[in-house]
Amino acid sequence: MLDLSTVTLCCIDTANHALALRALALSAAGVRYARTVFLTDAVPPDLAIPQGVDLVRIAPITTRAEYSRFVVKTLLEHIATPQVLLVQWDGYVINPDAWDPAFLACDYIGAKWSWHRDGMNVGNGGFSLRSRRLLTALQDPRVSSDGIEDETICREFRPLLEREHGIRFADEPLADRFSFETHHPIGTPFGFHGLFNFHRVMPRAELAALAGTFSDAIARSPQLRNLLRHCMALAKWDAAAAVARRILAAAPDDADTRQLLERASAAAASAPAAGRNEPCPCGSGKRYKHCHGAAGAGAPAGPAAQSPDALVARAIDAHRRGDLDAAESGYRAALTAAPQHPYALHYLGVVMYQRNRLADALPLLAQAVGLVPREPEFHNNLALALEAADRGDEAISSYRQALALKPDHATAWNNLGLALQAANDLPGAVDAFRHALRLAPDFAQAHWNLGLALLARGEFAEGWREYEWRLAITELGGGQAPVAKPRWDGADARGRTILLTCEQGLGDTLQFIRFAPLLAARGARVLVRSPPSLAGLVASAPGVDEVRTTDEPLPPHDAQLPLLSAPGILGIDAQNIPHAVPYLVSDPRHAASVAAELQPFADTLKVGLAWAGSRGHRNDRRRSCPLARLAPLFDVPGVTWFSLQRDDGEDELPGVAAAQRMVVPEARRDFDRKAALVDALDLVISVDTSSAHLAGALARPLWVLLPFAPDWRWQLERADSPWYPTARLFRQPRAGDWEAVIAVVHQELAGLVARRR
Repeated sequence: MLDLSTVTLCCIDTANHALALRALALSAAGVRYARTVFLTDAVPPDLAIPQGVDLVRIAPITTRAEYSRFVVKTLLEHIATPQVLLVQWDGYVINPDAWDPAFLACDYIGAKWSWHRDGMNVGNGGFSLRSRRLLTALQDPRVSSDGIEDETICREFRPLLEREHGIRFADEPLADRFSFETHHPIGTPFGFHGLFNFHRVMPRAELAALAGTFSDAIARSPQLRNLLRHCMALAKWDAAAAVARRILAAAPDDADTRQLLERASAAAASAPAAGRNEPCPCGSGKRYKHCHGAAGAGAPAGPAAQSPDALVARAIDAHRRGDLDAAESGYRAALTAAPQHPYALHYLGVVMYQRNRLADALPLLAQAVGLVPREPEFHNNLALALEAADRGDEAISSYRQALALKPDHATAWNNLGLALQAANDLPGAVDAFRHALRLAPDFAQAHWNLGLALLARGEFAEGWREYEWRLAITELGGGQAPVAKPRWDGADARGRTILLTCEQGLGDTLQFIRFAPLLAARGARVLVRSPPSLAGLVASAPGVDEVRTTDEPLPPHDAQLPLLSAPGILGIDAQNIPHAVPYLVSDPRHAASVAAELQPFADTLKVGLAWAGSRGHRNDRRRSCPLARLAPLFDVPGVTWFSLQRDDGEDELPGVAAAQRMVVPEARRDFDRKAALVDALDLVISVDTSSAHLAGALARPLWVLLPFAPDWRWQLERADSPWYPTARLFRQPRAGDWEAVIAVVHQELAGLVARRR
């Protein structure tokens, strides 16, 4: 049970006694408060007071203005605890598991207002947590009680309350986790407010039964009409019919509502006796949507095939085939017929995510979660989109909500691990990956991800073992034809020819070819199968006897080993990483032409710059730095800049005025000449891409610009590298904060120029 022993649960209501008591009872379910109090004038004699609710008599409140004056100036008299959770009859706790202790650090937290955009849009009072400090501050005679109470507190007098009394208002992300009103919720927050949201939080049978208890004032409200439209859109026919009947009882001449009642009644007569997420009436034990309610199960031919569910079913089939155009068209057709069909909304959001249209995807996915909050896959897919939008904390929260609903969701555990790793929470990531593997021992991606997290922590022995799982993942297996020879297992290598097959990225080859001398030292003849672009450099590595490119036939050999498996076989750990540099040598035949290109800049500090990696890399948006962000560096006097980009990133040059003086040397176009160019430079500044590995392997001065959560090989926190002794590492202090990195590099670069002078 959630312990909120510093909080009073309170409802103030003298008009809707039964509904107010219901809200208190629901808010108290699963939560222990210091006190639960109902402030009211009188309770009808036939209405029972729930156990644990203290009834406190107050004068009748008949207008909104009277309610506001009471909350602002009088509520303090009834609250002795540090906090009060103030609820109304149409707002209550729906998810105690969403409670965050950070809520208590605020003096006021409520749902966001959708119509304000000025930084003061957290404040809805229908479900809100307030501190006694705030209630005391409101006694300031300068605080008027004439307006609407939440607007008075959170907008009109917020500056005064913050300035004079130190009152703390919640920020928007925290408010989103606390409650919702007019915004579509992300996940299932702690509570909500608004009659028009009852369809999100209440089973349809309960909603149908509750409709008859609404007063005439509620029945005539626009909020109940909104609720009716929501129920119609979601095909909650029995609830819609009950709401429509209640509206008509108070307004019998309402023709629009009567028409909706006829539609809802007709649909309810032919609809199943179960909702999509309820048990199927056939007794199978399955949910209705997975049994007789499955799209197409027993569906009649003809027009019924065009129902929203049928449209969604066909769209999902297209989606599974990879036909995103047909899937999108089908989901949109379903939404035309049923604008709030949760599965059409959700899977259209998935299509938008797959198209990298995150601004379109997120509202759709969040809306679907709000409509079907107990569907774990909805939370998982929303989290994927949030993570892609760099909203990592929200993504982690959504993954945890998916796992609260389905603890055996191995994919969600793996995804949670990736999100935690992106937050540099390596212990949490390792734990999440292990959870996934306990559930699915052959889950290759989770093994691979666990390996990366362990290597980043310096736990090499287990890390290398898990790293081997990359070879079971198609997109990580190198894409090369398998080699028929047996794999070398570390046995006696004397007199044997061992083939090392390069794999993964070009930087990986440049880093791992350092292990060839260790095989040669064991008596092996080392044959390397290399990408053509690196063949010349790889041939210069000590211990390499022969190089064949991937498009050439292989000579005879005795055994083979994927290059990135070498450290595991060789028992490499933090103490014995081969770090003697240089271990690659540039071709002297290119030295003269490079020297001629650089000769006009002999009196300056010559700095090579690589700001972008391959745009096809899965983490490129985080590891690459937009050239415009680097503009302050180009103002350092006495420096000549040389582009080390070949294709990716070069299109940014025309758009950055400060970079127009950058030299774009011809030698950058292939690795053999680029190695000679790097050898001739005074310094290389690079993001995490092959240029950094090239400079490190050539033992050139190297500054590496790293994202907040770097690749495993750079580990965390340290400013040096066990792989490249000439490297200095400059790390983002926060995700995406290249400005802080550039400020430090600017200072260091200016100092370097000054020392040279």
